[in-house]
Amino acid sequence: MQLTDPKGRMHTITLEAGKQFHTHKGILAHDTLIGGPEGVVVTIGVTQYLALRPLLSDFVLSMPRGAQVVYPKDAGQVVQMADIFPGAHVVEAGVGSGALSMSLLRAVGDSGRLSSYERRADFAEIAQANVSRFFGGPHPAWTVTVGDLQEALDETDVDRVVLDMLAPWETLDAVARALRPGGLVCCYVATTTQLSTTVEALRAHGCFTEPQSWE
Repeated sequence: MQLTDPKGRMHTITLEAGKQFHTHKGILAHDTLIGGPEGVVVTIGVTQYLALRPLLSDFVLSMPRGAQVVYPKDAGQVVQMADIFPGAHVVEAGVGSGALSMSLLRAVGDSGRLSSYERRADFAEIAQANVSRFFGGPHPAWTVTVGDLQEALDETDVDRVVLDMLAPWETLDAVARALRPGGLVCCYVATTTQLSTTVEALRAHGCFTEPQSWE
């Protein structure tokens, strides 16, 4: 639940029976909100708060993080440009804190499949906790593998591959084996040097069409 005060300051909390939310204004019992409708106004001390379910974009900015998150404007562009669709089988490498994973899960839906690979177990744990917290439990379309994509990926007939990692060009052999004919790979990188290396590697590989880039 997201509580917003008159100045627009937001507090995101996970409602649990018997728990309390403490601020310098006072205390709010979670039971006051549990089972009630969205959009109610509650008073803590003398301050009123609007209670709404958080938007994904708001949740991403407030959730615990182990790695730098993919911000909503970038996640939206990835979902659009990678043509993620309901029911798609998507492979993701570089889970980080789970921000992009949540946007991908929203796009593929319960009937799709998101297979995520993360080298660091601590990042994978944080991401899984964030995703479960946002969706209210483990998402039925999501699996997380701790390991290197190039070594661990053994899936085939994949519709889309999304790479959010330092050196996506190192995974192209595994990606080429996994993608179905007509599939698409989308690489999210931070610098023009990474972009240049990725583009040249895609061209040299021989299994991909001419890459497109944007910022």
